[in-house]
Amino acid sequence: MKKYAQVIVDNNSIYTDNFFTYEIPDDILDQIKIGHRVLVPFGKSNKPIQGFIFDILDENEEHKNTKKIIDILDEEPLLRDVDIKIIKWMKDEYLCKFIEAIDCIYPKGYRVNTYKVIHLVNNNFTYENLRFEEKKIIDEILKHKGKISLDKLKKNIKSNIDSYIKKLREKRIIQITWESKSIKNEKYVYSLRLNIQNSEVENTIQSLNKKRSFKQAQIISFLANKEKVLLDDLIKELKVTKSSIKSLQEKDLIKIEKIDYFRKIETTYKIDEKEINLNQEQIKAVNILKSNIQNESKKPFLLHGVTGSGKTEVYIKIIQEMLSLGKDSIVLVPEISLTPQTIARFKNRFNDTIALLHSRLSDGQRQDEYKRIKQGKAKIVIGARSAIFAPCKDLGIVIIDEFHESSYKSETSPKYNTIEVAKKLCEETGSILLLGSATPSIDEYYKCEIGEYNKIELKNRANNKQMPPIEVIDMKEELNNGNKSIFSRALYEAIDNNLVNKTQTILFLNRRGYANFISCRKCSYLFKCSSCDISLTYHKYKNIAKCHYCGYEVEVPKKCPSCDSLYLKEFGIGTEKIEEEIKKYFPNARVLRMDRDTTSKKGSHEDILNKFKNGQADILIGTQMISKGLDFPNVTLVGILSADMMLNFPDFKSSEKTFQIINQVAGRAGRDLLKGRVILQTYDTEHYSIRYAKNYDYLGFYNEEIKIRKIFNYKPFNSLISVVVFGKNEKSVIKNIQKIYDAVIYVLNKKGINNFQFILGPNPCPISKINNNYRWQILFKDLDIEIKLLKGIIKYICIEKRDFLLDSDVSLSIDTDPESIL
Repeated sequence: MKKYAQVIVDNNSIYTDNFFTYEIPDDILDQIKIGHRVLVPFGKSNKPIQGFIFDILDENEEHKNTKKIIDILDEEPLLRDVDIKIIKWMKDEYLCKFIEAIDCIYPKGYRVNTYKVIHLVNNNFTYENLRFEEKKIIDEILKHKGKISLDKLKKNIKSNIDSYIKKLREKRIIQITWESKSIKNEKYVYSLRLNIQNSEVENTIQSLNKKRSFKQAQIISFLANKEKVLLDDLIKELKVTKSSIKSLQEKDLIKIEKIDYFRKIETTYKIDEKEINLNQEQIKAVNILKSNIQNESKKPFLLHGVTGSGKTEVYIKIIQEMLSLGKDSIVLVPEISLTPQTIARFKNRFNDTIALLHSRLSDGQRQDEYKRIKQGKAKIVIGARSAIFAPCKDLGIVIIDEFHESSYKSETSPKYNTIEVAKKLCEETGSILLLGSATPSIDEYYKCEIGEYNKIELKNRANNKQMPPIEVIDMKEELNNGNKSIFSRALYEAIDNNLVNKTQTILFLNRRGYANFISCRKCSYLFKCSSCDISLTYHKYKNIAKCHYCGYEVEVPKKCPSCDSLYLKEFGIGTEKIEEEIKKYFPNARVLRMDRDTTSKKGSHEDILNKFKNGQADILIGTQMISKGLDFPNVTLVGILSADMMLNFPDFKSSEKTFQIINQVAGRAGRDLLKGRVILQTYDTEHYSIRYAKNYDYLGFYNEEIKIRKIFNYKPFNSLISVVVFGKNEKSVIKNIQKIYDAVIYVLNKKGINNFQFILGPNPCPISKINNNYRWQILFKDLDIEIKLLKGIIKYICIEKRDFLLDSDVSLSIDTDPESIL
């Protein structure tokens, strides 16, 4: 009986977002499995395309006249059973396409290059009957032994030959077919060993010398009594040619073996290994986790530990337990800036059992790490959010450190939430999910309160030291007292004292660049992005105004482009301005700046952290990438320059984010023997997030914030779905989002729903244009309507009926529980 495969093809069109059935040829029937990557003919032209097998079926009437799979592309299936379950779940949960979910999982080094090839199929023709251009085509094909790729042919002839190719096809002189090449971006090395007994070596060398094959004899002598030698090492040592080696192989005197080569990932950041004894709180936390390893039904754990409480040591101990059971572990960190310190701490304990997965790796390095994990050579995976899809063989635990961070939510389709994906993964694999943070998100902490999560607490710092006191400075009073500087008097004096005492300072401001915007004081002209509805940020070191959304930049002139006046002025502050001011007030201070502008080069994160750790700088200025996870024993002062910058953000989570960032960055001070101090500058000293952050009172903040969330029906009490329509033509965008709104109302009416309070919009997005695309959105809350029903309606209208309902000049973005609605 024939077998058939249900295949998802690698095509991003909405029309191909379903299963295609292919017949499995008899010669690969015994090898093919669910999860295999295969080559299949697709479309009218039968272009070879890669696809992924999701199911294998027996023959039935519906399977008549189906196309056949061309080949299997890999020895082992790329997708595991758990991957297929997660892909199907993601498609429904995040309203994405199959291939978008698949793209999250399989390594990008695996791909198929497809190209057209021209064959000479009939030699019975006379040149006299051919045109000059047709002769050129034939000559070029013959030059390449009767077969050449169409692209290469056109490149070599350098003229438009499409019509002549068509004529030659009609005369049946040539034929065009598809060919493909599987590319895996894998690297190998070759090793050699003797294929004869040691007792035969002497006679073999004498025989080769008699035949004057001296180099071959030298190779045999070199390999004697050696288990194996790398080919490159042998060539370098003996200065022999590959032809000598090939001759020995043909004589069956040596064996050559191909070995996987894994590209190294250099990590220059090092920390001293310390013998750490867990305190009672940490031991209790580890024991709770260990006692749940064998539980079939595992609730996620939320580890709420103050900054410096030793959460990482708890992670390390439970990972050691997993290793002893032969199980794998995944550790996620939110920022690439955290990776060097995390890697260094884990490498001290676990050496080469660690694999790294993050965006700064090359495609080849990422491919190699994927293979090491899949082959079981790496048992611990450390990385950013995409590492959740690592192909672990026997997963024991997933740890998400600083899980409150917004970077765990993907901003590109599929717009997945890493915590939700991790929950699904742990549910399917019977693994433990451990979420760690000093400042848990309101949504996830609420799940502890209602019993969905188990809570573990570390209430004290690991060294039993007090949290550094936070001194709140009212900048309104500073201004009234004549201080127009960006540094309060208290902060200025504290920095000066640190420089005298040779201790280090961290200054935090969550905005890069020199100034927020540039404006003309005479005519009010504002430098705005030509492609986005946003002002440009001034970067003084390059004298450019830059858009942080689309990357557009323009050199800042000396005169106003509108009125020719010289009264251009920058307003607001960024990290670059802070650096300039520090150098002005403290000219002898050694200063480092860490933001996206200074960390764009490979290895720059590690370089800055190494310099600061080694005492080569007195002051580190930075954005949120310095706010968490970093552990420098000589830092005694943290200055938070403008808490209001986060508070005034148009986002229902702005209070939560302000509280989190204050407590996180404050936790960088006084982590070792020296006493720490935090100075927080603000214009709103009475805001509840600042009052509670000052006292590190998470529960007080949580209790106040959860009441506000309940009143306004924000998460965790309701889900939110954002539908954004964007395009180059604003009228078309407005027309199409109105169509979506009308269609939703029509469907709801049909289902007997007449109260539409849960629909907000359509309205322009807060940032109404990005990269020349006008943006309008509708927000849906699941008030008085089930989220499943709401998702089903949006999926039906925006995905299944998209081409029927909407014009082709607009695009759609659907986001479930977005981190931001800008």
